[in-house]
Amino acid sequence: MPEAAREYCDLVMKGGITSGIVYPNAALALSERFTFKNIGGTSAGAIAAAATAAAALGERRLDLERVAKTDATARMGFAGLRLVADQLRERGFIFSLFQPARGGRAAFAFTVRAARRAGLAGKILPGLWAAVRMAPVSFAASLVILLGLSWLIGGKAGLLAALVPASLCALAAAAVAAAFGLGRVLRRNHFGLCPGLAQRKFRRRWFRKVAAPPALADWLHDVLQALAGQPEGRPLLFEDLWNAPRHQGEPATERAISLEMITTDISHREPRSLPISVSTFWFRKAEFERLFPADLVAWMIAQDEAPIEAEGETYYRLPRDRQMPVLVATRMSLSFPLLLSAVPLHEPDFARSAAFEEELAAPAEGDSRRQDALEATEALTAGGGRVGDLPRFFRPCWFSDGGISSNFPIHLFDAPLPRWPTFAINLLYPQPGAGPTEDVFLPENNNTGWQRRYEPITGATGLAEVSAFLFAIVGTMQNWRDLLQARAPGHRDRIVHVALSSDEGGMNLNMPQAVLDGIAQKGAAAGQRLVDGFDFDNHYWVRWRNVAGALERFLIGFAKGAGDPISESYAAAQGSAATGTPKPPSYPFTQGQQEIAAKRFAELRDEGELWADTDPDLSNGAPRPSPELRVTPTF
Repeated sequence: MPEAAREYCDLVMKGGITSGIVYPNAALALSERFTFKNIGGTSAGAIAAAATAAAALGERRLDLERVAKTDATARMGFAGLRLVADQLRERGFIFSLFQPARGGRAAFAFTVRAARRAGLAGKILPGLWAAVRMAPVSFAASLVILLGLSWLIGGKAGLLAALVPASLCALAAAAVAAAFGLGRVLRRNHFGLCPGLAQRKFRRRWFRKVAAPPALADWLHDVLQALAGQPEGRPLLFEDLWNAPRHQGEPATERAISLEMITTDISHREPRSLPISVSTFWFRKAEFERLFPADLVAWMIAQDEAPIEAEGETYYRLPRDRQMPVLVATRMSLSFPLLLSAVPLHEPDFARSAAFEEELAAPAEGDSRRQDALEATEALTAGGGRVGDLPRFFRPCWFSDGGISSNFPIHLFDAPLPRWPTFAINLLYPQPGAGPTEDVFLPENNNTGWQRRYEPITGATGLAEVSAFLFAIVGTMQNWRDLLQARAPGHRDRIVHVALSSDEGGMNLNMPQAVLDGIAQKGAAAGQRLVDGFDFDNHYWVRWRNVAGALERFLIGFAKGAGDPISESYAAAQGSAATGTPKPPSYPFTQGQQEIAAKRFAELRDEGELWADTDPDLSNGAPRPSPELRVTPTF
């Protein structure tokens, strides 16, 4: 492609477990026209984002570094991504990636069966069988005791009369025992049935042993390394993407290729973007060796020259920011609750350390030395018991699926006015009665794509309807923010929607070949629809209309707040912001900053007053609903 004609794009992908089969073919279709700059996703979308970013890096290395052709280079770049797409659509392959840990196989088998389209009986019966498999002793003991008592009390007639109720009671006892057993398995296995690593080296096929297939983390590690053309002994890092070779005339950006994902910090009840850049965490070798390939864990351990010993455990600093391995970030984003193990990291326990320091600082009898508790606590937040000391205590922080908090992070890479399109792929699961839905849909004009999707809450039984109601509540809590932004003008026109039926993707881990092929074809169609149907001219204009109206309202609001204070008690606050006098109570500007800040404060106030007095209002005729400029925290 001539450099002058090169076009760039971003891509954001939604979570959806096995529905991620959609994404490789969509990315391949986009790559025929666009060069990827920023790529993001959540959960299964994070897997696709990591693979697409690695392929984009490999393609640049092939194209710009003139890498010699070898067997390994055949798996690099987008040619390699095509091989991955073909592999994912092989029947049974995705199923083989999910390998349950010891004690969780019966529950995993039930999970797979329950995901299939079946009536209530089709879900209850496998559940009872799973309970018997997980707690056979409890079932057998309960059945024998109950039938034995029936024989003693009523003889043969009593035995026959008690056969059905005794069996039901034994099933109930097995279910209770299985629930407790499953809880122990999940706790032992980091709250998931499948760790992500292969659970055995060999498996039996007929009368011979064959090598067991790779599990999800093993396979993904190999895929990322191959797609990027990564040198042996060095895992793919975020800095490899940031420092990728650049095309001639490529826009000057801080990062050549940017990859971002979302995970959920369960321990702090908040979403976090990856790679981790503002916090420091530690990991323990034994825990990570259960989740990640051994060579990756060994590399991370080698990066920490001063691990910390605390309470008999060794803690290694997790590489962060540019040094963070892409596989670790991806695994943190796709830890689907209870199916895939959560990722445990550790942080200093400041509260416990502060109490310990206060106890140490307490003066002994006849000792006049004291240490202020607040001073000790502030010192701890700098990273140790006192400044310069190492943390004495750690506490675990659990990271689970990014889809818990942001399953469709279309806010990633957003800008007031885009320099190139940021495409997004949304996965829909229409419910019966919700109306006709195209398999692949991209809004064709400003009057489409804004409608709210109606999801009926109906069921054949009261239990089914209550379940649908509860799931709708969870879905609303999880997705309301993403849904509102996805319908907003200037966003909806860049999102292609792919409709999937109940037997396509999701928790369907073992889909028939025809279903796999159909999902992959929808992915290719989605990418091609963006290539052929997206109108950047209209998109850019709509974004400008949004910005013009929102900025006008923001500046008018700023001018009102920056005007004369409404009472004497607020005068100091206004003076600190406008002139720096009196001295601000916190976060003061430097002298150089203060001079510029005072000038800009006045300019913004004057501009807001001017916009308030100027006709016509730029919000008139702007797209609806009107967007707002707000100061919000990032994650």
